[in-house]
Amino acid sequence: MSQNTKGLSLFALTMIAIGSTIGSGIFKTPTDIAKAVPDSTEMILLWVAGGLISLIGALVFAELGSRYSGGGGLYTYLNKTIGPLPAFLYGWSLFTVVSSGTIAALIIVFADYSQKFVPFADEYKPLVAAISVVILTLFNTFGIKSSEWFANISTVLKIVGIYGILIAALFLGTRDIFDTAGAVVVDAAANGGPDYAKAFVGVLWSYTGWHYASFVAGDASNPKRNIPLAMIIGTAVVTLTYVLCNMGYMKVLDTTTIQNSSTLASDAMGKIIPGSEKAVAALIAISVFGCAGLYILATPRIIRQMSVEGIFFKMFAKDHPRFGVPLNAIILQSVISILLIFIWKGFENLYTYVTITEWFFLLLTCIGIFVARTSDEETVAGFKAPLYPILPVIFILVVGWFIYMNALSDDPSAYFGLLIIPVGALFYLVYKKISR
Repeated sequence: MSQNTKGLSLFALTMIAIGSTIGSGIFKTPTDIAKAVPDSTEMILLWVAGGLISLIGALVFAELGSRYSGGGGLYTYLNKTIGPLPAFLYGWSLFTVVSSGTIAALIIVFADYSQKFVPFADEYKPLVAAISVVILTLFNTFGIKSSEWFANISTVLKIVGIYGILIAALFLGTRDIFDTAGAVVVDAAANGGPDYAKAFVGVLWSYTGWHYASFVAGDASNPKRNIPLAMIIGTAVVTLTYVLCNMGYMKVLDTTTIQNSSTLASDAMGKIIPGSEKAVAALIAISVFGCAGLYILATPRIIRQMSVEGIFFKMFAKDHPRFGVPLNAIILQSVISILLIFIWKGFENLYTYVTITEWFFLLLTCIGIFVARTSDEETVAGFKAPLYPILPVIFILVVGWFIYMNALSDDPSAYFGLLIIPVGALFYLVYKKISR
């Protein structure tokens, strides 16, 4: 079968790029970004910068996906380029920090928006979130078909919610977007000025997901043409969506209100259409709940693969005989998520904990492109990232700056996830020695 007719089409690849990136962040992170950088123009530029960095990363990962198309994503890329220890550390961090922390963060968003239509005191929010994780875990464990159906519905609701808010706010909002007069500079004043590195955490959390599209580069139709086009189109659509959504918020709410809102999207819609807050909050809560379910269902597969390869406990290597899911890994991941809810409590702490660590491994994987280019250049006939080595270097420098600046902060959530990595290295070495 010819290269032009097999595999995923340009449209399918573009939908993967868009769908795997747009998530819950746009409903919440503009609040924290406005605290760190209260200037409207600078906020918009940060969202544009996040889109450009994501595009660069996607192009590099598209080449890695073309080279190593057997599946496994970052785990495979790291294993093939840098070695088994970094690959294990990615799986370890995915389980202990990235995926578990993402579930916890999403469920906190769910609890925040649930308060709009099921009122409860703020002190009960961690408990509500923990119970929600238990319910979602049971739902995904014992009803795979229904969880898949629910995930599809929640994805549709998420897209409807984002574009509904965007269109309504842009057309019905009456404020001057770039008017920041009277803004309460919450965090920026305490740090002697705008904190771009801190604001970038929320931006990159919202853009995280673009790398999932590159995982299917080996299954693409005409990859030399369609992979870069899908990445460019997909990232451009996501960037435009995020920029317009933020402009919509600014057309409805002043900067001070944005800085102090815990349910930004429903607050904005309530300002435009009085009485719509509860309906919008319910729509967002359901979409975020379903998004968390995808992580509960998907990530334990990597832990199962690590266990099959003998680098993690054997009890996580088998699927449940009746339900066909890696039940032990799912339960452990959910337990860790619940612990993280009570440890970090707030949404900002959780996504900071996750984002710094996840982008560290994105940076490490990007470094692997240099190894790949020098080790097996002659074996590759698929897609190659343009402007090599300029684009990978830009990605490494920007993401390296972002991680370094946040790791130096006095916020434990900014560096604690990175401290889990050497613990994983110690576990790896000890476990390998014992298992021999």
